[in-house]
Formats: sequence, C-alpha cells, structure tokens
Amino acid sequence: MKKTLITILTIFTLISCEKGYESPPIYLDLYSDQLTYNGEIYVFNYPEEATSSYFKVDYNSLPLQRVYWDSPDMFYVVMFNDTVWTEVVNFSTYASNEGEGHQMVYVNPTLIGDTLNIIGSIHEITGETLYKEILVKIQ
Repeated sequence: MKKTLITILTIFTLISCEKGYESPPIYLDLYSDQLTYNGEIYVFNYPEEATSSYFKVDYNSLPLQRVYWDSPDMFYVVMFNDTVWTEVVNFSTYASNEGEGHQMVYVNPTLIGDTLNIIGSIHEITGETLYKEILVKIQ
C-alpha cells in the first residue's frame, strides 16, 4: 500500500509539472543617439587629426539578453612584422536589467569614406535567431 501511494504521488507530481515554459518573444532594436541619422544611414564625423576614435551603438532587447556583434569591416595593425586584421566591433555584450545596452565601435583614418555595417544578433537555445543591422558612414 505504501509503495502504491508513493508511486501515485510521484506520477501526480511529474504530471502536474508538465507545464511548458514559454519564453517571451525576442527582439532587438539598434540605434545611436550619438550619431546623426539621415533616414537611411547614420553618419559619424571623424575627429580631425585623431589617430583613432570610437562611436557608440545603443540597443534595446530583453533584460539581461546577450547580443552578439559582427561586422564585415575590419582594420589592421602591423605587429612584430605581421599584419593583424580585427573587426571594428567586439564579440558580445549583455543588456541591463532594463533591456538596454551599448557597443563601442572602433574607427581610424583608414575607414574615412567607408560605410560600416554593424550587425547585432540574438541566438536563442530554441534555435531562433534574430539579426539587426545599422549602417554608419564615416566622414
């Protein structure tokens, strides 16, 4: 009798816990309050005579969401007689408890005149992936 009661309680517990967890829909909004927006692309005015500079890309997403960054645009440095190419953005960032975050983008004089593609993406464990991109003209 005791074994039967334990078996019934175990089955009841397992069945009652089958509610599926639904995560909120993912979203990502990229923008920059620091840059001028002309309706299509953002514009960064490179500081005169600066050897390098940065601008900030802001984003909104879910709280504590990890955002991965990518860009086809790269810069290079010569180190120990070798040329090292590096993307203008780094790896990933996490949004705050309010779902806000920032990513810094590196620029140098070799990028003046180029339009940079800055890509943010979210990769969920469910396999869902979301990509957003902004364009930034360096002048």
